[in-house]
Amino acid sequence: MRMKKTMAARIFCLGAGVCMFVSALYLAGIIPLTLCAAVLVPAFPATVLALFFWWMAGQSGGDIPFIGY
Repeated sequence: MRMKKTMAARIFCLGAGVCMFVSALYLAGIIPLTLCAAVLVPAFPATVLALFFWWMAGQSGGDIPFIGY
C-alpha cells in the first residue's frame, strides 16, 4: 500500500488524539491503568511511525518513504 502524506497525517492525528484521550481518562481516575496501557501500547508506536511517514512522504502521489535505521 502506498502512503500519501495526507493519510499519514490523519493516522498521526487519530493516534495522538487517542493517546491524549486515554491518558486524560486515566489521570481523571475514570479508567484503570491496565486499560490505559492496553490502549497506549499499540497506539503510541503507530502514532510515532505515522509521524515519521508524514515527515518523509512527498507532496505528490503516493510513495513509500524511507525512515532509516
